[in-house]
Amino acid sequence: MLKNDYDAILKIQTACPSCGASIDMKTCVVDIPHFKEAIIMNVTCEECGYTSNEVKGSGEIESHGTRISLRVESINDMSRHVVKSDTACVAIPEIDFQLQESGLGVYTTVEGLLVSVHDRLKEANPFASSSSSDGDDDGSSSPSFSSKQDKFEMFLSNLKSMAEGKRLPFTLIITDPVSNSFIGPIPEDCGGDVSVQITNQIETTTDTRITIEKFERSQEQN
Repeated sequence: MLKNDYDAILKIQTACPSCGASIDMKTCVVDIPHFKEAIIMNVTCEECGYTSNEVKGSGEIESHGTRISLRVESINDMSRHVVKSDTACVAIPEIDFQLQESGLGVYTTVEGLLVSVHDRLKEANPFASSSSSDGDDDGSSSPSFSSKQDKFEMFLSNLKSMAEGKRLPFTLIITDPVSNSFIGPIPEDCGGDVSVQITNQIETTTDTRITIEKFERSQEQN
């Protein structure tokens, strides 16, 4: 597990962003060996089932950006631990997908990240309101609209298949201008110890499916 002091977990009462019920937000600082400290914030609502895990980097900002590329080739790759900071972009070239920085950092797995992205895009479906209308005035019955809607549905289907490990292989790329993100090795290869996973990622090149590149930030990113 990540090194942390569970006695130092702080609970802050807040309102559920989904239903408004009173819930506890749990926060703690975790020490990622050879990486940096991170603040993890978790909320779970027993009333509506809403759950969220956010992560924010702490400490000094790195002088460079980092691009992490993972070649997902087996179902075991889906259980790799992932930290995507609030400054990171996510891309999957095989389906021409790119998600710009969202202002939301998450601590999850490869599977959890893809499921989260899928659900977020499905909820924000730009064709939902139009497809439910009569289509007389908004053009939703036109061939071009139907084609775009079909492509969007196919995209969601492909993303879901990737999240379920049914469409392999594919490449997951996380680009972070302040280097607050990482993808760890397969847990089973390290006995489930996340500290060992990250140490191996940073110090060795035995994980041939992960490529880590450093880059200089642009003037805009600075």
